[in-house]
Amino acid sequence: MKVNPNIFRAYDIRGIYPKDLNEGVTYKIGLAFSNFLKNVKEVVVGRDYRLSSPSLRDALLKGLQEGGKDIVDLGEVPVPVFYFGIIHYAKKAGLMITASHLGKEYNGIKLQKERAIPIIGETGIYEIRGMILKNQLKKIEKRTKIIKKDIVQDYIDYLFSRIKLARPLKVILDTGNGACGEIPEIIFRKLGCDVKTLYKEPDGRFPNHNADPHDPETLKDLQKEVIKKKTDFGIAYDGDGDRVGLVDEKGRVVSADFILMMLARQALAYKKGNIVYEIRVSKALFEDAKNHGGKVFISKIGHAYVLLETLKKKAIFGGEFTGHLYFNYCYYPYDDGIFTGLKLAEIISQLPKLSDYVDSLPRYHASPEIFIDSSDEEKFKLIRNLQQYLKANHYNFIDIDGARINFPRGWALIRASNTGPLIKCRFEGETKEDLIEIEKKALKIFKKVGIPITKKTYQDLGLKE
Repeated sequence: MKVNPNIFRAYDIRGIYPKDLNEGVTYKIGLAFSNFLKNVKEVVVGRDYRLSSPSLRDALLKGLQEGGKDIVDLGEVPVPVFYFGIIHYAKKAGLMITASHLGKEYNGIKLQKERAIPIIGETGIYEIRGMILKNQLKKIEKRTKIIKKDIVQDYIDYLFSRIKLARPLKVILDTGNGACGEIPEIIFRKLGCDVKTLYKEPDGRFPNHNADPHDPETLKDLQKEVIKKKTDFGIAYDGDGDRVGLVDEKGRVVSADFILMMLARQALAYKKGNIVYEIRVSKALFEDAKNHGGKVFISKIGHAYVLLETLKKKAIFGGEFTGHLYFNYCYYPYDDGIFTGLKLAEIISQLPKLSDYVDSLPRYHASPEIFIDSSDEEKFKLIRNLQQYLKANHYNFIDIDGARINFPRGWALIRASNTGPLIKCRFEGETKEDLIEIEKKALKIFKKVGIPITKKTYQDLGLKE
């Protein structure tokens, strides 16, 4: 069986089912994972509600058992419940079948070690890939067992114990037919809130909209319902529950930069310390954290890289632009969209109106994140070519993840996506005019090195080609 090496990505495994990720490949991943973690006796396994997840789960368990591992099967759960199942019960490793916010044709696998720390490319995924491609897999003759365990109530009780609201809130939730289901609603109700959930029933076909709160298009139903029901705010969850989007009482989407700023202020009010952001975020976040007693460190993009940097720097809070957040001062060290929504509720419960608070936050003028189609084979080569060009022409840029080019009154970032066949860009200027000038300058540079800037790229930025 031919295995596509490109499914083994920087911080997880993802591919189209059954073209790239199927039962045969998943069996080999289970066996390779068992060989990779020789001294681990027991592996926690969870899965999302995608239509392909049950058969992939069966293949994964077969590979794990033939590799000599006992299994704790959590069934269909959101990713945070899976993480909780590792760290709360002191397990040593886990595998979660999920493709997060990607379309229904995809599936994937997250790999964790003890304390739910992610196994990424450099710490194991690429080694596991090598074992599979070279067919260096060993079966172990050993009697193994599968233990089915339902931990959802333990998880609900734990989160409820960590949250205190200043007043009851009225809230609309949208779980997008994803794995969170009714879990967030149950916790909000326990906290005394008036709550309604859109698209509560898990459905791996995602019939209403793609469950990706980072995409404003997926938030339109939530925005309408917040206005209609006159709620304090709305929260949308992604397909596997590790990220959220936020809508204020006016039905406006609260940007990722402002969500990060709100939560960093909350953390720094509790305890002064280090903050970790990834390279996409606004300059305003760096300045605001410093003004509130924090010291900011920059990470590569990717939830695993942000987490590892927060642990390395002993940061009290860390965040990624797409919504993977880490509350190391008050919670376990993993990204949990359900907990993030509750921490936002704590802030909102202390405010007369969320919209007034958001409007008061410092800001610069930033573009949305722009996507450029580029194959997995080409995207990294194009970014390397750009880095070489910038270095040769003495540009001021940061290269820890792609290139963040510093201009006198703003910056432009371009990088290869770690999760799909895309190149991603973002731009920021001190004024609207600065932003437009930086966008035009940066696109001109990108085109020079062969990055496929198209008419659509200009349209997405509101520019004329």
